[in-house]
Parts: sequence; C-alpha cells; structure tokens
Amino acid sequence: MKKLVLSFLLLPLLQAGTAFGQNNVHGKSTAPKASAISGTVSQDGKRLIGKNGEPWLVENSGALAGHEGQQVKVKCQLSSGSHDIHVLSVKTVATQTKYAVNLGDAAFRR
Repeated sequence: MKKLVLSFLLLPLLQAGTAFGQNNVHGKSTAPKASAISGTVSQDGKRLIGKNGEPWLVENSGALAGHEGQQVKVKCQLSSGSHDIHVLSVKTVATQTKYAVNLGDAAFRR
C-alpha cells in the first residue's frame, strides 16, 4: 500500500522533469549562423568597411587587432536588426600589387 501511495506522489515530479527538458521541441538551434564578410578594417580597428562600402560595427574589436587598414575576410555572427558583428575568425586577403612600366627606364634601353 505504501508503494502505491509513493508512486502516485512521485509520478507528477517525474512528469515535470521530462517536460522541463523538452523546451526545444524541433531541435532547432537558436544561435545565429556564421556569415562571411570581406572588407577593409578601419584605422581604429572598431569597424569593418564591406566591399560595397557598408560599415559594420565590431563587438569584439580585439579580434581585429593588428589588421588595421588591411583587406580581410571575416567569419562572424550578425546581430539581428543592426549592423553589429561578432568576429569568429579573421583571414587576410592578399592584395595585388600594381606595377607601372616606364619605357624610358634603364631596363628598357638598348
């Protein structure tokens, strides 16, 4: 008889515990997906100017330290509704060096 009474008392507690673990029913992640943005780091290192001229405010500006004025490709998470980004990784993009040819230089004289 005691076991029957105890099982009726414990049953609501067990059901509450299983319902608590099911708050994410469909298994969808609530974290924003990572995006890639290419652009130039501002001189103060707090903004990333995209290739289309669109400025992005960097939440963790320490991640861009040492890349001021360089062309970079950033993997980041975008904030919803604003132009803020959280940088996950930074890769420098090699810029092409443009050479000018002067036919009057000594290298072209014969």
